[in-house]
Amino acid sequence: MRIDYSGQIGKKITTKGHHKICVHVESIMYIQCHEGLTTMFLHDKSKVEEIKSLKAFEEDLCGMGFIRISRDTIVNGKYITKVSTNFGKRMVCLTEIALNVSKRRLIFLKEYLY
Repeated sequence: MRIDYSGQIGKKITTKGHHKICVHVESIMYIQCHEGLTTMFLHDKSKVEEIKSLKAFEEDLCGMGFIRISRDTIVNGKYITKVSTNFGKRMVCLTEIALNVSKRRLIFLKEYLY
């Protein structure tokens, strides 16, 4: 199955905080939520924080190649370089970043990517 990332081109997400920031969807590598604060990690190594649920981000990015890999993380599929299982740890690699994948999501992830 080939994933179509063309839906990301030209799309933007605007944050709702005091400082409104427009983020190009294609520059988002992954999104993590921790204690109610969601952080978008961008390709240029910068971060953008937003008080918005991960579920809301998942709905906004539906059909654009983003994949939920755990309870607190969504990744942009176009940045995934490797999916591995070593010594009971399930990992997804995004260039030089390794993120944990939940056991339940690993099966879906492999089906989605391959």
